[in-house]
Amino acid sequence: MPNPYNYHFDDETQSYHFITKNGIEYKVAFIVDHTFSAVSNIKIDNVFQLIIEKKDGAIERYDSQVSETVKDIVASFFLNSQNSMIYICDDEDSKAETRFKVFDRWYQSSTLFDYVFKVDNVIECDSPAGITTIYSSLLYHNENINKEEIIDIYNNIQEILNDK
Repeated sequence: MPNPYNYHFDDETQSYHFITKNGIEYKVAFIVDHTFSAVSNIKIDNVFQLIIEKKDGAIERYDSQVSETVKDIVASFFLNSQNSMIYICDDEDSKAETRFKVFDRWYQSSTLFDYVFKVDNVIECDSPAGITTIYSSLLYHNENINKEEIIDIYNNIQEILNDK
């Protein structure tokens, strides 16, 4: 198993940063997500959206250390058992399904598997342009006191979105 890259937390941007052996800089952030509270009218704290982005648009060949680094950062995030995380795959470049599958492989090969559970949801949303497919995953710690509410809202998000 490869070692993760050295990463650091930037207080100014509230994100983690690391640079690959090919000089590509990544940023990993956990942004507070109020969607669950907004759609359910229940105050649910510690729901975050995971954002992973490259500093520039450079194309990088497969680098297993990138996935190990992201897994390490996510594992640190779940040191707080009340945190939960939603991951929405961007489809701007028509690669959402691929990202969704990559994220699943990261999870399946991680140490999180024992205490952080993952629920996937492929959401079909009505939009003016037609049907939009959103690939997403919810991760929550098995000791999260809000897990039942979080799972219920997540499982019903398609209906909620289509009603709005």
